[in-house]
This record gives sequence, structure tokens and C-alpha cells, in this order.
Amino acid sequence: MPTKPQDHKPPKNTVRTITVMGVDLTIDPAVLEDYDMVEYLYDIQAAADGEENGMGVLSIVPFLRKLCGPAYPAMKRALTDPQTKRIELDKITEFITQVMEELNPNS
Repeated sequence: MPTKPQDHKPPKNTVRTITVMGVDLTIDPAVLEDYDMVEYLYDIQAAADGEENGMGVLSIVPFLRKLCGPAYPAMKRALTDPQTKRIELDKITEFITQVMEELNPNS
């Protein structure tokens, strides 16, 4: 009897350890279902769309703190440009995109 291929996706709410842009993160994907996180993402998107609702782009700070947890300072160090000593928003966008791709590789 032939076997059915197994789904290779990790279980949805399993805590995952990933490395993104040199930062080791341990993330429970359920954090993305937290209403505060959805609200932060809404505020960030609304700001990108030119709307003046909520905290706007400033919501990126609590979003990243909650997403990264104790690795938040390491994330900041890893993304800081050694010459300018600043973190460019493009780097933050790239970081968030890569985290989301790692958490949902088959979506």
C-alpha cells in the first residue's frame, strides 16, 4: 500500500528557534496571533499607506520587542551599521520579512 507524503510544515504553535541576519531567535508563532501584534502591524501598515491612525510607524518598536523577546538587544546590535552606528529602516524591513519567511516557510 503506497504511503501518503507527509506535510513538512512544523506544527503551527510550536516554539521555533531560527537565525535571521545573524540573530538567534526563539519565537512562539502564536505571538503573531496576539491582538496587540495585529494592532501594531495595522498601525505600521496604515502609516505606510499615509493614514494617521494609531501610533503609526512607531508601533515597530513594541512589535519588534515582543517578536524578538530577550534577543531584542542582539537584533539591534546585529542590524546596526558599523560606520554610521544607525539601524536603517530598510534593514528592519528585511529582518521582519526574513523572520516571517522562516516562521512560515511553506505559506
